[in-house]
Amino acid sequence: MHKKYTDSSNILIAFLGDKGWQHQSCTICGKSFFHKTSIKPSMSSCGWRKCHDETLPFQALSSSKKLQTPAQINDKIKNYFVATGLDVNVPQNIANLHGKTDLIVAGVQIFDSIIHQNLPVKKGNMFIAQPCVRMKFQPQVAKSEGTSTSFINICTEEMEGTFDDHLCNIDHWLTILSKLGLHMNNFTIVLRTSTKNWGTGEFVALEIFFSYGGLELGDASYFSIPQTTRSAISISDIGFGLERITWAVNKIDSYYDLLSPWTILSTKEIFDSCRTVTLLAINGVRASNKGPGLQLRRLAKIISSKSYNEDIYYLFRYYFDYWSNFIQPSKDIEEVIQILRLEIERFINLSISKTYKLPVPRVETTEEYLNRLVNDFNIHPKKIIEILKKCKN
Repeated sequence: MHKKYTDSSNILIAFLGDKGWQHQSCTICGKSFFHKTSIKPSMSSCGWRKCHDETLPFQALSSSKKLQTPAQINDKIKNYFVATGLDVNVPQNIANLHGKTDLIVAGVQIFDSIIHQNLPVKKGNMFIAQPCVRMKFQPQVAKSEGTSTSFINICTEEMEGTFDDHLCNIDHWLTILSKLGLHMNNFTIVLRTSTKNWGTGEFVALEIFFSYGGLELGDASYFSIPQTTRSAISISDIGFGLERITWAVNKIDSYYDLLSPWTILSTKEIFDSCRTVTLLAINGVRASNKGPGLQLRRLAKIISSKSYNEDIYYLFRYYFDYWSNFIQPSKDIEEVIQILRLEIERFINLSISKTYKLPVPRVETTEEYLNRLVNDFNIHPKKIIEILKKCKN
């Protein structure tokens, strides 16, 4: 390890040690980790899910007496950081125009235009609740509790702060997590360094990950990112998943119990797909064969093949209201529903056309397509009804 990061690791170990955290090495994964000495004088495992039996012990801990929503918890965290002097930054559009990813995947991308376009460095610490999409999680949604393709990354981001400033930021996060009822006695903190490249050259990040009763909640990174025409820029990047914090605070059975309406019975995969396509659509993303639009198209195909019924249009309204707690939609709800309906039903229309060897559909809803088959191609209404029943089964 580079001497700079060895020194920083030692400073971090001392910082946590002064606050009652014991430093040990995990006998399973080998990583350094910390736990509170007052509760657990000795631990052999870091407590990460993959380093024990994959259960989630946090669900057996004491929970909030009153159910709290993600928006309520976000407000508490935001108000805490505002009181410490941080500015609140407006979240970015989900379609990423300046960085290395098609979609915004983390709050730290607020700095993408500075990093990649040589814009002036933005000093100072800020709070941001940034909607993100990580499509790599989609295959895990149906089988892994606590996983979603879209979420709010609540972050503090500081450019050109010192490592001591970074430690101060970590201390604030430990304080607000405790205020939310997530006691430090139930946390482990895992330490590692990793080599990254965001398109301007390799750099090493010193990272700590926060695990609450086996549930990963967030991480804190400190690094200096290379620049081509100026000195490297130091960044303190601390981010947590708001929905996971909400699950940890409430300790209800399923991650999706607070992310879906009580009146709709469906699968995690459909709830997740509807959440994410709604977020994309209210940011102005339209279906296409590349970039952000391709991700909308992928999810629309899942919805069309696994949940063709009127409930999905209710879900779009539900998730429109959800995301509106954090961002200002660029489209109204009726526009969003029409954008998504046309794309979802495009797949249905193509399937009908191919299966029954019927005329190729236009850009139209399934109802419009079926009406056209009856009126323009003289398809008998009885056959249309049979086709529709098969589509909805």
